[in-house]
Amino acid sequence: MNDIFRQIAKENGTTEKAVKEEMKFAIREAMKSAEPEAIAFWKAVAPDGKEPPIEKVIAMIALNVNNRMYN
Repeated sequence: MNDIFRQIAKENGTTEKAVKEEMKFAIREAMKSAEPEAIAFWKAVAPDGKEPPIEKVIAMIALNVNNRMYN
């Protein structure tokens, strides 16, 4: 996963730390969504309501995309 963060940072002329901070910010903002589908997603990813690790969010998004493509 760190290779991915490193590649994103390189492509955008920034640091891995900055990439991770932007992703954390995006996660925090997305967790505030009132959309029913988003609420269900965040309950599955973070049932305790706490901000989940970036890696867990990415894995869940990938799983959801995979399920939608093949089901």
